[in-house]
Amino acid sequence: MKIAVVEDDIELNKIITKTLKKENFEVDSFFDAEELLKSNLNYDLYLIDINLPKINGIDLIDLINGKIIIISAVINPKIIDTAYKKGIEDFIKKPFIKEELLHKIEKIYPKEIKIKNFILKPKERILINDKIHILTKAERDFLLLFKNKEFVTFEEIESAINKSGNSLYVFLSKLRKKTGIEFENIKDLGYKIK
Repeated sequence: MKIAVVEDDIELNKIITKTLKKENFEVDSFFDAEELLKSNLNYDLYLIDINLPKINGIDLIDLINGKIIIISAVINPKIIDTAYKKGIEDFIKKPFIKEELLHKIEKIYPKEIKIKNFILKPKERILINDKIHILTKAERDFLLLFKNKEFVTFEEIESAINKSGNSLYVFLSKLRKKTGIEFENIKDLGYKIK
């Protein structure tokens, strides 16, 4: 799993990066938002400080597509509320302990999830049913939507993997062929796994 750490405090950035690498995560560290935006932005998770130089963390949320945890000393309720409304997964107040960070990541990407008759390992992007399948980021994120749900809406799907209409149909056809999982279209609502 690839994680981007966007933190301008050099020492804290190093500590977070080192902690995550010890847990076998693939990590890239950035010291400002512009540096991140010049990268390929192909990360499973972004850990972002609010008080960044050039572009602040709240504005950065709008410029990236992915799961985000904000790490900040900011305790202004309006700013925190705005971050959640923009779709962040969680918020960690500085100072924090490494176990808190790891628990928050585990909450988003559990080690193993049972969905219907298959097992999903989000961190490794592995699906196990009758065979072992290596998933793309989008395939994993789509299946994660079913973690605690009977069906998912078109809006949830588009928000998670940026697919709708014909592109979603093609995506599901390929996923069905690859894994053998059957999906049922619930008219005008979304999809469920058969």
